[in-house]
Amino acid sequence: MATEINSTLKHGYEQLNKDIEQFDAVFPITEDMNITYNGVARLVMLDRYSFKDTKKTTLKEGDFVLLTVKEDPKYPARGTGTIVSLDWEKGEALVQVSEEYRATIDTFSEAEDGIVKRAIITLDKPLELYYEQIAMRNAHGLAQVEISPEKRYEAFVKFYEEQKVKNFIPAGRVLYGAGSGTDVTYFNCYVMPMVPDSRGGISDHRKKVMEIMSRGGGVGTNGSTLRPRHALARGVNGRSSGSVSWLDDIAKLTHLVEQGGSRRGAQMIMLTDWHPDIAEFIISKMQNPRILRYIIENFEDEQIRTLAHNKLKFTPFSPKETNMYTGIVNYKNIVGNGGFDESVIRDAEMKLRDGGTYTVNDPDFLTGANISVCITDDFMDAVKSNSEYELRFPDVENYSKEEMAHYDAEWVNVGDVREWEAAGHGVRVYRTIKARELWKLINVCATYAAEPGIFFIDNANKMTNAQAYGQKVVATNPCGEQPLAPYSVCNLAAVNLAEMVNKDLQMVDFAK
Repeated sequence: MATEINSTLKHGYEQLNKDIEQFDAVFPITEDMNITYNGVARLVMLDRYSFKDTKKTTLKEGDFVLLTVKEDPKYPARGTGTIVSLDWEKGEALVQVSEEYRATIDTFSEAEDGIVKRAIITLDKPLELYYEQIAMRNAHGLAQVEISPEKRYEAFVKFYEEQKVKNFIPAGRVLYGAGSGTDVTYFNCYVMPMVPDSRGGISDHRKKVMEIMSRGGGVGTNGSTLRPRHALARGVNGRSSGSVSWLDDIAKLTHLVEQGGSRRGAQMIMLTDWHPDIAEFIISKMQNPRILRYIIENFEDEQIRTLAHNKLKFTPFSPKETNMYTGIVNYKNIVGNGGFDESVIRDAEMKLRDGGTYTVNDPDFLTGANISVCITDDFMDAVKSNSEYELRFPDVENYSKEEMAHYDAEWVNVGDVREWEAAGHGVRVYRTIKARELWKLINVCATYAAEPGIFFIDNANKMTNAQAYGQKVVATNPCGEQPLAPYSVCNLAAVNLAEMVNKDLQMVDFAK
């Protein structure tokens, strides 16, 4: 397998290869390289995995760059282009957007000739235009664990040959990070330990989530250990704002931490079905006013109806708006409807009936994360038997000083109110709810808001091999395909990530 790596430079890339010489991590483009991909696949390769000249030290006119073509604050669109001119004093560049991305440009004057003005700092110059360059960098980085130069070179060649023919394709964070010389994580996903129920514990959890996300990892969190809304916080003689508000604070990190290119950070946040805040959690991301009104009108549970009502925002019409919609409706009996479509008249009638418009309060609440409900066997049994279900939490308000000290130390390691009660600790029933009412709420919100998801946590723990190691599954990663215990190998990296990621990685010149 110790084949020689082709070193003949590819014609047409002479200038880029001269630029590449300034970067130890990047390999030049050679004649045997041919995998560039097309369309979205190429954009993803360049934007998420290609090594870039982030300092713009080689940026010049004629360079191929990545840019945000559509500068929408919520849904930006990425694309590629070529530098037409650079104004370093103003920090601006004119970029000719590649033809396949010009339809995305959002202003007519720019769309006409495909040339857009962008701040230089927002442009990315990819140095790896071929998949083989990424594979070679990866192989070089992964081979560094070998002790001798000979073994490193042998491993480098083996890794490269397997990646080049796609027998072996590393995960996305490996493609991005291996061999780059940067302190990013090689793990795509993490599940954090349960959140300690204290301000200091939440802050520490938040810090670790931020550290993982800043290095490119997605994070799963189970917030069931956080005390419910209005529960006593004796240390400050106040009341808790509730688990859902604290979880929203953690979720907001997704919007704050930039992971490079168009790759947005990801979080999964979960709450177990026995938690007193579960109904608030389920309804928290519902953005459809009509469905919220449906919940108010069709659910029996008073708290659920109140939560839906609090989520709704009603803005009454001004007299001018009322007159406008009345005028539209008055055309109903005129032949031809006065030029108004029937749907327009029906809409005006509905608006007059409501007397205003419905929107939602705090539409960005928890949008930084996917959310899922951890479903227990107890809950599903209650659904099947159409019985009442108890929403419970440790009885922190009535613990003695010694019991509270034990709670502070051990509750985060248990994280299940059933186990806590079985161990002899006091548990408070905050309320009971018809199990099918809660199950119906999950289904309605999942149908019309695509969230929450459901995770059968008891089933996961019956089937996981983590039990053999004295561990248990507490949540999943953001995509939901990895149920993990909080102290698995991946998650130990969350505890001391800076030491584990690319520790003492040194670039060696033998392969270049």
